Amino acid sequence: MYTAPSPPAPAPGYLLPEGAHALLHEVGEVMQRLAALAATEQANHDLTAHLLCQPGVLAQCLRSLSMRINVALRECSCLAQSTSDTQEAP
Repeated sequence: MYTAPSPPAPAPGYLLPEGAHALLHEVGEVMQRLAALAATEQANHDLTAHLLCQPGVLAQCLRSLSMRINVALRECSCLAQSTSDTQEAP
């Protein structure tokens, strides 16, 4: 589990003003969150690339996508036809 590091303690000869210590701490936390996000995105990309390299996965995905598109097109054409039939009725 991650525990946030404590902010740096002022030391003699430390040139930053007192208010800058909190800012440095916040910048460090943001950088750690960005690194974690980048690692997550890389892991997702690696998993996707691995799955697409397996035989049949890409073909199965394309078939599934094609079926969903066909269903959506049929629903749209049925809706358009029923709308035009309603408008033509006296």
